[in-house]
Amino acid sequence: MGPGTLTRIPSGSRVALDTVTFIYFLERHPVFYDSAKNLFERIEKGMIEAVASTLVLTELLVPAFRDHLSSSAQNVFGLLTHFPHLELIDVNARIAYDASRLRAESSLRTPDALHLATALAQHADWFVTNDRALTKLRNLPLNIGLFSHA
Repeated sequence: MGPGTLTRIPSGSRVALDTVTFIYFLERHPVFYDSAKNLFERIEKGMIEAVASTLVLTELLVPAFRDHLSSSAQNVFGLLTHFPHLELIDVNARIAYDASRLRAESSLRTPDALHLATALAQHADWFVTNDRALTKLRNLPLNIGLFSHA
């Protein structure tokens, strides 16, 4: 399946979220915040179901801990672990195995391979990211949803 912008994700879809999706929303990215906000509103309302690897917690919380902002880290942790219609998926042996295969077959970095393997294991219809390199991967049984500048 091919790439598409987030506006093409139909209601009832199951989406897997890359860490960048959370970053754009939480940090109010000047270009992509509105798209991320719209996506999270649709998730919150149950219009689409979302999954994400627990790896997003590691990637998102490091800056807060580095800056000694443990209360900020706790707030983000609480938001993600209790967000309606968002399920955080632990990295298990099967996901790690599939991620290693994805890395071997492509130029994906380990975090990207883990996120994508999680999406595949959860039978997501879409993987939401802004990594255009993922659109070059062939034979994926899901769509790649990209943030658009427009």
